[in-house]
Amino acid sequence: MKTAAVRLGGSSPSFSAKMRIITGDLRGRALPPLKEKGVRPTSSKTREALFNILGSVDGFNVLDLYSGTGSIGFEAISRGASQVAMVEISSKLLQAIKETAEKWKISEKVVCFRNDVLRFAAQTMQSPERYDLIFADPPFGKEYPDLRIFLPRLNESGFAVFEMPSRNMPKWADEAVKVRNYGESSLAVFQSSLCSHISISRSVSNVQ
Repeated sequence: MKTAAVRLGGSSPSFSAKMRIITGDLRGRALPPLKEKGVRPTSSKTREALFNILGSVDGFNVLDLYSGTGSIGFEAISRGASQVAMVEISSKLLQAIKETAEKWKISEKVVCFRNDVLRFAAQTMQSPERYDLIFADPPFGKEYPDLRIFLPRLNESGFAVFEMPSRNMPKWADEAVKVRNYGESSLAVFQSSLCSHISISRSVSNVQ
């Protein structure tokens, strides 16, 4: 099955507690997460930590895997990212993302793909598209997927950041150039294999 951008419409789904964009052009705007089983929105603390690690994302081309509510992608746009591709298998979640992008008048910066993440990787393997940032926050209840397949999709100076369960990190997390622990979740930072040097020193640290 060929992967295609999804144009979504229809009635708005129901939501639970609201989250908000932390800073930037969209600061303070509410992004209510869906009441959908298995959805674990990236917390505001982890979102802020992610962008503190990265610094400026101005002009970035971003790939947001397991997008969920779109909180990471919308935060990136708020902070200056030029485009975000959001990959999510749930049509209900993608519908909410599309409606939010239209409401905030940023539809031209958001591309949605309804697909399984690993299937998306296989189907777009030959794509020339490259990203400055790839973020993934897969469900923690299953075996953690090997997301290293996405590293060749980074620009030469790009970063991939994968949120992982702190108590059950995959062995290949040792290949990260930086790992930051935030309680139950950790952020593992990887750099493009094309980089001739590592600008983020290899470190593992705990953040309270």
